[in-house]
Amino acid sequence: MANKIISARHLVKGEDLNHHGTLYAGRGVEWMVEAGFITASDITESENIVCMRINSLLFIKPVPKGQMVSYDSCICFAGRTSLTAYVRVSNSNTKEFIVDGFFTYVHTDDEGRPMPHGIEIHPETEIEKELYNEAKELLEESKKDAEKQRKRQETHWI
Repeated sequence: MANKIISARHLVKGEDLNHHGTLYAGRGVEWMVEAGFITASDITESENIVCMRINSLLFIKPVPKGQMVSYDSCICFAGRTSLTAYVRVSNSNTKEFIVDGFFTYVHTDDEGRPMPHGIEIHPETEIEKELYNEAKELLEESKKDAEKQRKRQETHWI
């Protein structure tokens, strides 16, 4: 399967703002998770998809009230049970970059357990190959981080 880009837009309104009068990061991330979810749902059943991980995000520019923001996403990597979406956010009018990130979703059965999805991603362009490789590395990091998290749960250090 080749990468299909799905786009969504949001108008930044008053209720989306932080105390500085710009887009609250939590709302922006919510929209990024939603964009990735929609993209994952496009190639499998939405009721079987849950967000597992949000990878590091670095907001480059503040987004003021009234700005239209584009969320362009594609599934760039498929593990056995996971799908990783790359989401790029930009100003809808100027195309100026705001933030990007990788979001990993897990395909589950009716009990909420990971279930193979049978999807394969075959990157073709250089950028698709770069995104594929970065997402693959992030999946390996996720596995290591999950083990660290299990150990923290056992130690009750706070």
